[in-house]
Amino acid sequence: MDTVYREIMTGYERQLAQDKRAQRKRVQEIHIRLPRYKELEDLTADLSAKAAIMAASGRKDEAVPLLHELNRIYDEKKKVLIDAGVPDGYLSLRYECPDCKDTGYISGKKCHCLMKKIVEHYYIKSGLYEKLQTENFDTFSFDFFEGEELENIKEIYDAARSFVATFADTYRNMLFYGSVGCGKSFMSNCIAKELMDTGVAVTYVSAVRLFDILSAHIFGKQGASEAEYDMLFNCPLLIIDDLGTEIGSSAVSSELFEIMNERDLKSLSTIISTNYSMAELKDKYSDRSFSRLLGNYEIYRFSGDDIRLKKAEVS
Repeated sequence: MDTVYREIMTGYERQLAQDKRAQRKRVQEIHIRLPRYKELEDLTADLSAKAAIMAASGRKDEAVPLLHELNRIYDEKKKVLIDAGVPDGYLSLRYECPDCKDTGYISGKKCHCLMKKIVEHYYIKSGLYEKLQTENFDTFSFDFFEGEELENIKEIYDAARSFVATFADTYRNMLFYGSVGCGKSFMSNCIAKELMDTGVAVTYVSAVRLFDILSAHIFGKQGASEAEYDMLFNCPLLIIDDLGTEIGSSAVSSELFEIMNERDLKSLSTIISTNYSMAELKDKYSDRSFSRLLGNYEIYRFSGDDIRLKKAEVS
């Protein structure tokens, strides 16, 4: 178990303990405020124990009157709370995540809240969290485009907005390609920020980092956690930036295909950006991987000069 995962799970244990302390405090408050409710609680515990002993010793018929009395007490307890104006569910456990009940798992699978915590850890660690504050839809500007380039970027912008708007119920993948500095990574960041703000776990990795993670997993090297590797296959959205800049073995390239294939089978969306042309990508990767890109991805070409240079000229 890697350090990041262990720290996050320890956080869940603390949260669950906090949930239970808060519940006990509410129960104690009601016991003080409504003595009759406390009497009924104590009577419930006593009768439940007697009924269980009778049932275990084969005297189920004798336990029937006790069960009827327990039902009557339950109704009276409910009435006591209602008459006192106590909100429904006030004495129940209240979880930060009601879906997994603050355990991080649902039926043995990672809850969306656990995936989000893992993703946020790596975002903060990489410094991308700060970057998303300045690279998002609110800060996007069309001022650095004109003519056909302007029309093209408007189409891509609308597609990105649509990707976010339909993300919850539509499976889509996107491939952004074009020369350096023409807005591919910025657009990916716009999508990432928008979805993360709505609680979607987004894993964002550079191609170099991606291949480091895959190499560490395949060859047992240091530098990547199993949690980080697992997110490549299972996070709701995976964004791979600058595909083609990495240096990897055929085994690592094959692993990349397995990620893309498994995500496709699970209908988990992926966004890839690259400085390579379609022809260059085909030369670099196997036909199998390339056809997967073409067959399952919406492909958008970014055109124009380096926006960063244009911004520098303006400033």
